[in-house]
Amino acid sequence: MPKRSCWSTWPRKCGGHCSFRSWRPAGRPDDFLPEFFLASQKLKVLKDRSERRLFMADEKFPHLTALHEKYERMGLRGLWQRDARTASAPEARIWRWADMWPLLQETRRDVRLPEDTDQRVIGLDVPGLSTGSVFVSYQMINPGEKIPSHRHTPAQMRFIVKGSGAYTTSQGEAMFMEAGDLLVQPNWSWHGTTDPGNESVFWIDIQDRHLVNYLGAFRRDLWPNDEVEPTVHPENYYAQQTGLIRPTSRSNKDAVLPPIHYKWRDMIKVIDEVTETAELSPYDGRMFEYRHPSTGGHTLPTLSAQLQLLPPRAQTKEHRHTGMAMYLVVKGAGATIVNGKQIEWREHDCFLLPPWQWHAHENAATHDRAILFTVSDRPTLEALGLYYEEGR
Repeated sequence: MPKRSCWSTWPRKCGGHCSFRSWRPAGRPDDFLPEFFLASQKLKVLKDRSERRLFMADEKFPHLTALHEKYERMGLRGLWQRDARTASAPEARIWRWADMWPLLQETRRDVRLPEDTDQRVIGLDVPGLSTGSVFVSYQMINPGEKIPSHRHTPAQMRFIVKGSGAYTTSQGEAMFMEAGDLLVQPNWSWHGTTDPGNESVFWIDIQDRHLVNYLGAFRRDLWPNDEVEPTVHPENYYAQQTGLIRPTSRSNKDAVLPPIHYKWRDMIKVIDEVTETAELSPYDGRMFEYRHPSTGGHTLPTLSAQLQLLPPRAQTKEHRHTGMAMYLVVKGAGATIVNGKQIEWREHDCFLLPPWQWHAHENAATHDRAILFTVSDRPTLEALGLYYEEGR
């Protein structure tokens, strides 16, 4: 397996450790890049044009038209040029499983690997949210298929929605995927997927891709010969390396976080044991964060993954916070009220919540709890001193 030391010499070849290829070699066409990356760049251009229309309001300053034209030629803008109108705020959006399931099945059948693409990635596209820091997509693999190993600067996590039998090899460890599992791949971690089983597997991918794109730091590397990296570590290798007892050769200050596999059967067992003693928030019910065992902190430096438990007939209070959030319904049925608008949800539904929107949750069941898997960009905002929330 190529050594991670090639990061230190990136983007040059890494001295023989791996057949490093730039994320976009000279002379390669745009179709070498993932489609969703190109789309994000197009969205940014459209966003820039929209902002320019908002700011350039010369009808309010006819005596400054000539000056504004000079500004435009030199790439300048006066603060007073901001239009009194404001862009419409993004709204929450839900993708219902009843609608997604037949579409995912059609995609699974018709989009071929590797003839059409190297990965079946269907991004959730919402005006106003598509350029946020969190990128969410559906992905799937069929029996007998493989997704060649690759790595990229965006960090990612994948939550398995349906199916079993496939496995993702991440940094040399085979992580077998079952419904409810969470696989976390920090940035620049190798990962490739193989399905030797007899059923298709579907999952949700969450990345900090838009943040990385905005910072101009997107890079992608492919494993030699479009193969899946070999398995060189036993199952749970990285979990053991970062557990309560670990080799002394491994430092808590290691610059590179290892990949982690959170098995659903382990997570739900722990939650069942501590639910009664866990704090019940009036705004969120009971929240459990997937802490990264290497640091004890958030799941990733930029993203936080949590399980949210709503007791039977729960009706939380309203609150709002900076940062966007994605929700996937793991179990149960209920509703989330966003700015007075009710969004009903059921198992496997997925919805996105824009920043700074008043919202509350309801569990429709009288006897069973509802479980939501949620990911937010709170760690990024905390690091910048920009995270805050309030309730009412």
